[in-house]
Amino acid sequence: MKKILFMLCMAGLFMTSCEKDPDMGKLDADLVVYTDHDNNTDFSTFHTYFLPDSILEASGVRASYWKDENAKMIISEVESQMNRRGYERITDPELKDQADVGVQLSYVAQTTQVVTGGYWGDPFGGWWSTGFWGPWWSGWYYSYPVTYSYDTNTLILEMVDLTNKDEDGTQKQQLPVVWYASASGFQYGNSRINMQLLLNGVDQAFNQSTYIHRNYTE
Repeated sequence: MKKILFMLCMAGLFMTSCEKDPDMGKLDADLVVYTDHDNNTDFSTFHTYFLPDSILEASGVRASYWKDENAKMIISEVESQMNRRGYERITDPELKDQADVGVQLSYVAQTTQVVTGGYWGDPFGGWWSTGFWGPWWSGWYYSYPVTYSYDTNTLILEMVDLTNKDEDGTQKQQLPVVWYASASGFQYGNSRINMQLLLNGVDQAFNQSTYIHRNYTE
């Protein structure tokens, strides 16, 4: 974070002094939550859902499943949100075909490494424009490489329509995704903060999706 802030300091050199460390009070900023859905789907007609007891991790070369206590907390939060909207969870994997919808969770975490150096030329949208320091000025460069890295994570929620079956009642191989949500942002060194951000992301995803509710009149 210090080296990322160094770049911001250069841009605002003549406007304000730069903090050496990030504001710790801002580390709990919420993740960015994006949601979308199929406009042709009437979510009120669904009654039951199947939610697996693990989260798919797609971070490595091979996919793995996240099943520890933290994963259970996230799954429990999704279950709570679905139940609050009137849906009933089917927990037996052998009965998942009887559910109206399936809710699957995926998690992606990655580290981005950035190495910069060399000539920049007119950076920051013209703040250091040609001729700023004199007629000989044509840009600036680092005489040494600048490296930094940052960690990000994304929690993905997808709802698939299990009622979309063939005429003989068998499940189709390709199931339509009728709701998609993602909560993504920086991953911090504090696991407690990271977990709270993910839980907040789940709640926000459902708050943004008011169309997800069961019809109690049926």
